[in-house]
Amino acid sequence: MEPSEVAAGLAALLLMAGAIEAGLRAYRINLGWHVSPTIPVSELPPGSSVAFVPLARLAARERELADHLTALPDPVAADTWMRAATAARALRAHARRITAAEPLFGAGMNPDDGLALLVLRLREGVSAYERLTDTAAELATHVAQGSTPRNAELRLADATEALVGMIRGLPS
Repeated sequence: MEPSEVAAGLAALLLMAGAIEAGLRAYRINLGWHVSPTIPVSELPPGSSVAFVPLARLAARERELADHLTALPDPVAADTWMRAATAARALRAHARRITAAEPLFGAGMNPDDGLALLVLRLREGVSAYERLTDTAAELATHVAQGSTPRNAELRLADATEALVGMIRGLPS
């Protein structure tokens, strides 16, 4: 076998692999592999906990966000859902810390104690999640009407980044 034959064979294999990859990418873009968000089932804290209301709001907004993201273009929806799901897990972990600390510090209503600050951060995180859901709802409405504003995906990315930034600020 000549070295030129080996080189030609390798080049043909590389071109074939590239063509297959490009075909699969075109298939995903045109026919789509749609994002199917899955919402984890998580238990809410006791109704007497100060973390109950924020986590109930979070659970409702997770379902709404999942519904809205199914109407959005896949790359945007997948990235948004991945980041939102990570944020929701962090908010739930933060709420578990609050619930564990409640018996020690009371109900967290005294604005000077540390528990009140943790509760405030939880509420801010859930509010950021709600803003993301509202932005996704607006974008999904535009997509359903067949008109997408030029900055819609940018606004969704901004809302996602704001949520991620809020989550990074939570104490670990």
